[in-house]
Amino acid sequence: MNVIQKASTGLLFSGLIVAGFVSSCKKDRIQQDDYQDMESFYNDNKEQEQEYTIDSLGNNCYVTCNKGTRICTTAEMQELPGNAPVYYTYTLKVVELYSAKDMILWRAPSVTGSGILETSAEIRVRLFKNGTQSELKNGRVYLMETANLPVTQSNMQPYFGYASGSNTNWNGSLSGVYPGFSDTVSHVNATPAYYASEVGHTGFYSAARPAPTSASTTSVTFTVAGTNTQNIQLFLVFNNFKSIVKADNLVANHLPTGEPVTMIAFAKKQDGNFYMDQQSLTISTGLQVPLNMTQTTEAGVLSALGAL
Repeated sequence: MNVIQKASTGLLFSGLIVAGFVSSCKKDRIQQDDYQDMESFYNDNKEQEQEYTIDSLGNNCYVTCNKGTRICTTAEMQELPGNAPVYYTYTLKVVELYSAKDMILWRAPSVTGSGILETSAEIRVRLFKNGTQSELKNGRVYLMETANLPVTQSNMQPYFGYASGSNTNWNGSLSGVYPGFSDTVSHVNATPAYYASEVGHTGFYSAARPAPTSASTTSVTFTVAGTNTQNIQLFLVFNNFKSIVKADNLVANHLPTGEPVTMIAFAKKQDGNFYMDQQSLTISTGLQVPLNMTQTTEAGVLSALGAL
């Protein structure tokens, strides 16, 4: 091998080393900024479903749940598939979502269609007989009273939850959730301390109303370095009324301009650590917000959610 060939071979070998080093660094950097799926985080930390055995009507049909919700159901108001009757004993299952943390961990933002809601509480009621889910008979209602709330509004309406991807969204008409179902019986009555509702279908329910906001709406975009950024969980909590919006793929839509919100973003990276950012924002047209995801712990994320 002559001198020129040796020099050429040496340069090629050096180039391969440098290229390999740069490629390795690039791969390491991508791995460190690779955001992971958060399904297990939600499953591990969301509010658990409560179970109650209803063995008779007794002197008082109401069951008081862990957070203060009161629910009255009876066997004769239900039916099984095929219109089969329900007899005692049966099972009442309840999920109570009152705080912003509760609603975020269930991914149940207060969104309906292209608008947002002012919500009170989000309660899921399900009924089972020997493991088979029963439903209310047509035209029948169960009774629900929320726990005592700081304030109540006189014009709240029944809203019903439905699955929208991994989220729960809301519709003010049962026929919008269950096509062909006519609801003339659901009703909300506001007392000074709580909401008393007659509810015409089991599942997620909320006493809510369209949020009192400006007519002007916009989208807000969030930016961050890294890969799989669609796995970053990002919520906006409104300051002037009880409402939560979830951003999907770092974009939040149909936001009323001029409203102050608290933004919280959290995620888990390839390295197994949790990261979070929290900012105070005012919604404005075309707003773009860079995220500053700093390392924290799972407990740190839960503590921040609890403080919202």
